[in-house]
Amino acid sequence: MMDKVRIFFGKNVNLRTKLLLLFLALTLLPLSLQGLMNYKHFSKTMDRKTEQFTIELVRQINANLNRLLKDFERLSLLPLYDQMVLGILGKYNASMGSGTWARSEDYLKMKLYTSGQAYDRPEIRGIHLISNSGILFSNLDSLAVKPVWDSRQDDWFAELNDSEGTWRLLPPHDPGYYTGGQQESYISVGRVLRDPGTLQRLGYILIDIRLEAFGQLLSNLNYEQDASLMIVDSKQRLLFERTSIGGMSAYDQLLMQGQLPSYAGNQKVVLDGQPYLYVQHHSSYSGLSVISLTPIAVIQKESGEMLTFTIWFAVLCMAGIAILAVLLSYRITRPLIRLKHHMIRVEQGDFSQRVAHFSSDEFGQISRGFNRMMEEIHRLFNEVFLLGIQEREAELSALQSQMNPHFIYNTLESINMMAIRQKHAEVSDMVTALGKLLRYTIDKVDRMVPFGEELAFVQSYVRIQQVRYDGKLEIIYDIEEGITEYLIPKLVLQPLVENAVYHGIEGQENGGVIWVSALKFDQELLISVRDNGKGMAQAKIDELNESISKQPSNEALRCHAGDSLGLNNIAQRLRLMYGEGGSLSIDGSPGQGLVVTISIQLLPKGE
Repeated sequence: MMDKVRIFFGKNVNLRTKLLLLFLALTLLPLSLQGLMNYKHFSKTMDRKTEQFTIELVRQINANLNRLLKDFERLSLLPLYDQMVLGILGKYNASMGSGTWARSEDYLKMKLYTSGQAYDRPEIRGIHLISNSGILFSNLDSLAVKPVWDSRQDDWFAELNDSEGTWRLLPPHDPGYYTGGQQESYISVGRVLRDPGTLQRLGYILIDIRLEAFGQLLSNLNYEQDASLMIVDSKQRLLFERTSIGGMSAYDQLLMQGQLPSYAGNQKVVLDGQPYLYVQHHSSYSGLSVISLTPIAVIQKESGEMLTFTIWFAVLCMAGIAILAVLLSYRITRPLIRLKHHMIRVEQGDFSQRVAHFSSDEFGQISRGFNRMMEEIHRLFNEVFLLGIQEREAELSALQSQMNPHFIYNTLESINMMAIRQKHAEVSDMVTALGKLLRYTIDKVDRMVPFGEELAFVQSYVRIQQVRYDGKLEIIYDIEEGITEYLIPKLVLQPLVENAVYHGIEGQENGGVIWVSALKFDQELLISVRDNGKGMAQAKIDELNESISKQPSNEALRCHAGDSLGLNNIAQRLRLMYGEGGSLSIDGSPGQGLVVTISIQLLPKGE
């Protein structure tokens, strides 16, 4: 991606193309991001609202089911409050299968009772009161049902027989008490009828409900036509199902996966290779669960339409923006292109080029500057030869004013020879030492030098100071063998000795002694310079140590006029070169002198 950006905005791409691409990027990128974010937000909102609508719809269906079933439960309880019904059922209280024909007047009374309960209830196929002996009383015509029915012939009846007086909802079954060859499945609400006083079982009541009654619950609800809906009981038995998936019952597909009991709430499932939104709501009253399966494609239908609209709108915007970007880039770059043509002719040697027409904006200012520049170039072109001659004369004068360092060395050597001829040994020693000092400080440009060379430089410096102090300055060297080849920073030892001379020993009548020691400790080189001079109070020493460690540029720590050779400068150089591996510390006491110690990491010569 970055390579493509470099190609678009590389050196070979003209300004007009860069502006065009910049306009397109600055307009299309925010527009595209805004459209994408709007689409995602709209899509998530629509999916969330559709999912919530489906959940609320399933809850409403279950609420309607509860109201319907509560009405049927009430119907199943009414015979317990009617003494006529209980009395008739009590007449035929023999064991099942031993019943005979009931009296016609009993049939008539029971028919009037059941017909009144089923009046104007088209969802009820029939209300049946069954005695213990199997005599069946119904609101239906005597030719539609059997007068005597042995319930042991139907397996579904066993579930009602074990209900112990509570109402039961029986899943779709084919009752054996209906006559005729064509059988139809019904859902039944049943209850065992017991005498309220003795709790003796008198018989049963069965209310057969048409399956269409459950479909009518959906007719008044705005339910998605492509969605599947099913109602199952607590034992996961199917009571009702609307539509199928892939030519196969959705209930069967869920059952085949063996996960129907584990499904709960709302989640995504895949059936027949297609994703669906699975929503389930369970009723604690009836034990029924309403399950909805809505295709994800249906949920995202409006999101897809929104995406199509967004894409077409973005294409139109891109076309309009591209046209506008071309016009703007052409108008902006036209003065620059005209100026570019003038500059090309100047490169070819035509210094008479001038911009004739220019605006009052920044491009006009550039054009005016171009005209002034061409006039100045024309003027300077005539003076270039004279300036060249003057520059050469200045170079010759600068060369003549330079002094060769070797002239200084030769002069010092001549003075040394004269001192020897005049037998002035001290003058000869001082001149020789001064020559070595000059050679070391001028000729040596390396930042790191062997410790032996730095020690020789200190010895030359000390010889000069000993002559100056008339033999009252004594220096003692305590150097561990084998460490002279290790590399140290240049000019770190001599400033320590100079500090001991000028701030420790100078002013004492009897002079003083300076000890220079160096030893190797593990992988560190410890160098210390100690004197027996005036010393310093402990508080002042602590202040100096703290200042050196925290404020390397503090001018109060400079030991002489040469700022680059002060203690603070040495400490700062050590920290820059060695980091935590280099340090400088001061110690001492009043009247006992000072000792300055530096610690650096060892570096063999040649590294």
